Amino acid sequence: MATGRRCVSPDVCGGGPAVVTLVFCGLMLAALSWDVATRRIPNVLVFMTLGAGLALRAGAGWPALAAGLLGAGLALLITVPLFALRAVGGGDVKLLGAVGAFMGPMGFLFALVATALVGGVLGLGSAIRKGVLLPVLLDTKDLAVHGLTLGKAGARSTLDTPGAITIPYGAAIAIGSVAAWLLLGGTATW
Repeated sequence: MATGRRCVSPDVCGGGPAVVTLVFCGLMLAALSWDVATRRIPNVLVFMTLGAGLALRAGAGWPALAAGLLGAGLALLITVPLFALRAVGGGDVKLLGAVGAFMGPMGFLFALVATALVGGVLGLGSAIRKGVLLPVLLDTKDLAVHGLTLGKAGARSTLDTPGAITIPYGAAIAIGSVAAWLLLGGTATW
């Protein structure tokens, strides 16, 4: 507010947790919509989400901002190697970093698990719809064997593998993250 005092929480800033939740959910809906429509998540949307998460956390004080920075850092630490292996796209990595900024490290981990579950369901649905469930399950087994044997057996599929079944993972990120946000009580984790 315009009182000249430092804002110490979303409640004091005049918006309250409901506004923070609406901002987060709105940005996730935009990412979902954009990724489904174009199979891309634009940088401007990702950086708006990152900036909004950190700005809102800054309004809640240094510990909240630090948690947002840690959440974003943890997201990048986990997802950049997946990008290097061509398991996820660059927009997905950046969007997960922005989710980490909103949710902090523990909230991000919860969102990551929820995202993986939603992504699995979307992937299975896509495979069933395309009539390729059995080959996808066999490829998944080969991928697991490849990872467990450190590449000595099995096969590694990537986003670039011919015939690979891909989904707009931004949709899984958005749905999983919003579900985690709501289950954790939104700003209650700040």
